[in-house]
Amino acid sequence: MDTRAFDGGVRRDPKKMVVFVSGTLLLVATWCFLSLFVWVATEGWLVPWDCLNRAERPPLGSWERTVNDFFEVPPGSILPGVVFTVVSASIFVVRTVKATDRAVLPWVFAGTNIIFFLVVSFAVIRAHELPDLWLPQPRPPIDVGYHRTWPAILTTTVLVGVLFLVQSRIAFGGKRGGR
Repeated sequence: MDTRAFDGGVRRDPKKMVVFVSGTLLLVATWCFLSLFVWVATEGWLVPWDCLNRAERPPLGSWERTVNDFFEVPPGSILPGVVFTVVSASIFVVRTVKATDRAVLPWVFAGTNIIFFLVVSFAVIRAHELPDLWLPQPRPPIDVGYHRTWPAILTTTVLVGVLFLVQSRIAFGGKRGGR
């Protein structure tokens, strides 16, 4: 078997190896950073009652309390970040296995992660301001809950879906029907 066809020439060309390894290091760093971002977002948006006394939280057994309590502690608190990283890494591995020239591939995936972070940072700031536009004024002093966080949750979920779609198009070459 011709190993050059299998490894895309990365093992035989030191320049390609340096590009691949440095890109992979950057890609792993972006995955770590985005996992941290997702962990912080999970804490901020899916656990809105974490700083309140248990008596001030929604009643035990309500959907709000169940979701809050699940995402407040592991495994729920780390689950979204792990799922995000595993899905993105799986798409990358599929593309790496199929690629004929994979030297710049980690750089492309790291670039999509960086662009995603920049877009989601801007969009979430705007989405976080939306409840102030439609909620009646004045509001109670303790105004927390999913009625305030759902725009940010929805915006982030849609943008994560777009990121995975873009990464999948890169991984599968944007072709349909296996051509």
